[in-house]
Amino acid sequence: MKPWIRPREWNFDIDRYINPYLPPSRLHRLPTPLSRFLGYRRKETQDVGNVLQAWWGFVGAFCGLAAVAAVFNNSGDIQARHPPAMIASFVRASAILEYNAIKSPLGQPRNALLGHPFSALVGVAITKLFLFHPDFERIRWLAGAVNCGVASAVMLLTGTMHPPGGASAVLAATEPAITDMGWYFVGLVMLGTMLLVVVGLVTNNIQRRFPVYWWTPGDVGKKQAEGEAVGESEKEGVDRDAKERESEERRFTEDVGKGQVMGKRNGIYISENGISLPVDLSLNREEVEMIERLRERLRQLKYQVFNCALTSQGVRSQGHGPTLFS
Repeated sequence: MKPWIRPREWNFDIDRYINPYLPPSRLHRLPTPLSRFLGYRRKETQDVGNVLQAWWGFVGAFCGLAAVAAVFNNSGDIQARHPPAMIASFVRASAILEYNAIKSPLGQPRNALLGHPFSALVGVAITKLFLFHPDFERIRWLAGAVNCGVASAVMLLTGTMHPPGGASAVLAATEPAITDMGWYFVGLVMLGTMLLVVVGLVTNNIQRRFPVYWWTPGDVGKKQAEGEAVGESEKEGVDRDAKERESEERRFTEDVGKGQVMGKRNGIYISENGISLPVDLSLNREEVEMIERLRERLRQLKYQVFNCALTSQGVRSQGHGPTLFS
């Protein structure tokens, strides 16, 4: 069956196409005070207990939400768009990920800084299509559902899964004030997410570490490309070895069937024409008799099949069967 008709095996890894062109991290070259607040550590350190985690989660969430509210409420351009007091998607759910589940892949900068805008972009685009419907108010719920579904698929395929992004997509259709913003909402989401991440870089790195990685935990750039080349080479080597073993097994089986192999393998091979035993294996009388009985049964089976084949063709069997190897 061809690969394109086996959906269960379909897989799209965007990092395979992007990572070879990304430069490796240079955080280790920055001054220690700066690199520390960007998540770099020369040595792995033990994480703090959950009491301190709860404390720093509280501090981060308070500072992050306060920063977003301060910027949004004191910007004349933003207030002219009459946004909701708190844009719930990233202000609530993202705060939990960015300040409490800081080791989760869902809360790393790539997921937050790209997952949110992608979702908002999808939400606004699809909502604008639904706005062509003359009775849009009655189908807002449908637009929100479509937005969330498409946004989740986009985040998954781009490796930017960030659950609060789904709320951004839904709000683009279900919240009238945000629907009226249109594309401006995407910019607000980007700004709000950046503020949350910046606050997280400060509060999460005092006694903890954030982020665990900026783009991917795997290799990027030349190193990643070399790793893929080595992987392909290893795969070819494994395939070649497997083919050689299969060919050797086939030749060995054929030789055993002809009675031409004796003592060439660490195993016992029995056919109607011969027996192969390891050179260093000694058998007692009972074992020899048992193996001979098995061989005799194989010979009888072959003779019966041979005789039946002749009978089915209307030919009476002559003699006592084929010459046997001894």
